[in-house]
Amino acid sequence: MSSSYRSREEREAEAAKTRAEAAFVAAQAEAAKQELGAGAAKTATEQLAEQVKQARLRKQLTAVEDDAADDQAERDERRREAALDKGVVFKKLVTVIFILGLLSSLPSLVTYFLGLRAENGPDRPAWYLLSLPFFLELLAFTAVKGTQWAVRKGFARWPFWILTGALAGFAGFINGAKGAELFGPIAGLSLAATSIIGPILVEVREIIEARSAGDNRDAAQRAADKAKARVEAAAKKEQEQRERQQDADRKKMFPKQFEAYLKILASVPDGSMSRDEAWKEAGAAVRFPDVHDRMLSLIALPGAPSRPEAFAASWRDLYGGPLGVTANVLDRRLKAEADLASVLEAAEMTPERIAVDRLLADLFPTRTGGDDGPAGAVTEKGPQGPSKTPGALVGKGKQPVRQQAAGEAVKPLDPAHVTQVEKLAEALGGADRLSVRKIREAVGCRTEYAIRLRDAVQPNQS
Repeated sequence: MSSSYRSREEREAEAAKTRAEAAFVAAQAEAAKQELGAGAAKTATEQLAEQVKQARLRKQLTAVEDDAADDQAERDERRREAALDKGVVFKKLVTVIFILGLLSSLPSLVTYFLGLRAENGPDRPAWYLLSLPFFLELLAFTAVKGTQWAVRKGFARWPFWILTGALAGFAGFINGAKGAELFGPIAGLSLAATSIIGPILVEVREIIEARSAGDNRDAAQRAADKAKARVEAAAKKEQEQRERQQDADRKKMFPKQFEAYLKILASVPDGSMSRDEAWKEAGAAVRFPDVHDRMLSLIALPGAPSRPEAFAASWRDLYGGPLGVTANVLDRRLKAEADLASVLEAAEMTPERIAVDRLLADLFPTRTGGDDGPAGAVTEKGPQGPSKTPGALVGKGKQPVRQQAAGEAVKPLDPAHVTQVEKLAEALGGADRLSVRKIREAVGCRTEYAIRLRDAVQPNQS
């Protein structure tokens, strides 16, 4: 048997080994594949994170660049606003126009003066007149600079305006005549404008600078001030319209007061008296003309008091009392007070009575019992108000009153009641101040018994 022969078991074992090796290789390959996938995924994640980071940085960089651009735009806008406020462009253009005007007018002036000929003289350019164009233009320039100097120093500018206008007008007339002669009227007007427009613009620039020298407001503030001024002007116009309507109504309804009102406003310094004060005084002048005339006499004196004080003093001089009080007023007031006192006394509601009632309520508590004065038990409620005293109850019929029969013997006075009335007299300040009503309210008895108590106490207190 050949040595190469292997048994079935060997072949199976070899096949199993081969399969195991193949499975191991496959497992290694799969592990390598997974490891490669994980590495690729990790690399992709890192790349994505880097992209996110770079995108965030680009966003931040863009925001910074935008902020810088906005700041630059704001700075540029502020510079433009400042340039507009200062009129930088206008000033530069005025300077350029002035220089171009000089350069444009000089050739025409030179041609004009060189073209002049002396009478019966040689036919050649008048070279000795060559300096006149420069002299005229230099004079105009000097007049303009003189205006600037006058503005800075606060001097009068009108002499320089006259000089500038005369020189510019003279040069413009020469240029216009020569240009019209050589090239027609349009050219003549244009050449005349070259000598006149430039100095005029310079003078306008100086006027604007002089007026805006002390104005430090920006454009927004000037616009706000203009709007505020418009609102104030409208409010002032409306107020004036209301005042005119009010004057018309006053004149129609109160002609005498309105005439006095106009006289008062015309007699005082402007702004020293308001319309309402003048109208109030006009009403007093119409109702009390003698007092007002006296007041006018007082305020005409040196060191005179104010108008209200002078009116009060005039009232005292004529009527003898404080402002608004006359003899008739005092008479009516005294009569009214007397009538009021009479009514209060009849109603037993005088202020003294109210005070005494309260005092009695504190000194003598409420008692119960008959009218003839037997002492009853004191109630547990303590002092009651004047309206709840026994006397008051008797007057209202709340307490039973026992009528004394005809011929009934007079009941003797209770010593306790006499002592009580004596204390009442001391509280009132003397027996002469006792009254039957007060004794009835203090003791709680009938009128006849109270009279006897009063007569019994008064001789002892005298």
